[in-house]
Amino acid sequence: MCGFGFVRIVVGFPCLVLLVAACVSPPPSEQAPQADVPAVPCTVDAEHRFVSSVSADGRYLLDQDGNPLLVRGDSPWAGMTRWSPDQAELYYTEREARGFNASIMSLVGAVANGAPSDDGATFDGLLPFVDGDVTNWNERYWQRVDGILRSACAHGNTIFLYPMDGWNIQTVFSGVDVDEARRFGAMVARRYANFPNVVWMTGGDFFARDQQTNEVFAAMLDGIRSTGNDKPFSIQLGYQKSLSTDSPFWQSRVDWNFVYTYQPTYKAVLDAYRRVGGRDPRPALFGEANYEGENNQEDTPPTTNETLRRQALWALTSGSPGDFFGSDDWEFHPGWEARLSTPAVFQLQKIRDFFAARSWWMLVPDDADPFVTAGRGTRLTEDVELDVLDNDYATAARSVDGTWGVVYVPTVRTLTLDLARFAPAVTLAWIDPADASRPPVPAVADGEQVTTPGMNSDGGSDWLLLIES
Repeated sequence: MCGFGFVRIVVGFPCLVLLVAACVSPPPSEQAPQADVPAVPCTVDAEHRFVSSVSADGRYLLDQDGNPLLVRGDSPWAGMTRWSPDQAELYYTEREARGFNASIMSLVGAVANGAPSDDGATFDGLLPFVDGDVTNWNERYWQRVDGILRSACAHGNTIFLYPMDGWNIQTVFSGVDVDEARRFGAMVARRYANFPNVVWMTGGDFFARDQQTNEVFAAMLDGIRSTGNDKPFSIQLGYQKSLSTDSPFWQSRVDWNFVYTYQPTYKAVLDAYRRVGGRDPRPALFGEANYEGENNQEDTPPTTNETLRRQALWALTSGSPGDFFGSDDWEFHPGWEARLSTPAVFQLQKIRDFFAARSWWMLVPDDADPFVTAGRGTRLTEDVELDVLDNDYATAARSVDGTWGVVYVPTVRTLTLDLARFAPAVTLAWIDPADASRPPVPAVADGEQVTTPGMNSDGGSDWLLLIES
């Protein structure tokens, strides 16, 4: 955009001063916001699939072609403010190679969501807003965001994007009223209208007790919807355990349940899954639990690879249409690049590959009329502060057509199975959850009973039992 300034010309002596109008450009930080002009999206590879909608039965998420999409998520919360363009490209290149297809990210930074400062600035000083006005955008910041979203898109990664969250509502967005929030939401939606890889989130360690904040978040969502954008939306409530539909305010607004728990994950996922069907059809997606390198249960053992396996496998065998992994590098500590491929990431990749290779969307939890009739261990029926490694419950799921099923067995035991629930001539095999790409171990049944085969390749005693026709 061109603005008028003046050039001072001095001629001869004594001075003759001429003021000449000239077209000058304001510095980048003062440029008028371009929010209402859609940013240029990436060129989508035909093989890449993005979360776009919810299945008709409310159990899972669909891609842009209406096909079931298993969410294979990561949680780089602070990437918008911590990454250079080259680092973002490195991150998403590496994540695609490890099978990830989704990311949880805050659009605007706060120290509590992993950013370097509470004013929303990037690591190199780009502020999102001019003079703190959330509807007056610093174009350089938003061009940085554009580039990160394009990198994610180019590597087949859907961003579960928090335009406002439970942390920056206390900093950058403090004092924002509902009208400003609505305008801001509309600006974000218009800018990213042509990005196929953005769905919507808010909250994050948010306990929904403040009605004013609820109204501000809802106004932001109203602004997004006012543009015609109907991509799925949900809210992340508070720890130690929560579902998005726990809040009466948000129950009617969310398209899927963000399952958040630091306890054995099957309990929360099953609580959410039971709401599927009837009056409340929406996916029960496991969104956050203990992160690699952290443990959010006081006085409990550190998070291990087995902890992370249990969290994911309990969820995937209890009705969750995918899972999100997280690590202590959500704050991007020095050297994070070297920690993108840990043993836990390798194990999770193989677990996800195992489910993705099968009709996972046909699985329903083995809850009512179960096929695992004995040997399941102790099932949690109350929400208690309990470490993941201190519960031994075996979760299971069976396809609706009876052609296959799977049981996650966290400790050594003998199971009793009712195989009449399956199609004829099923075979049984043990899958090593620490490396699900290893050849299966034949499961030798003694009548209706089958026993775990010993230690897995990680030195643990957890196994997956595959029942397949």
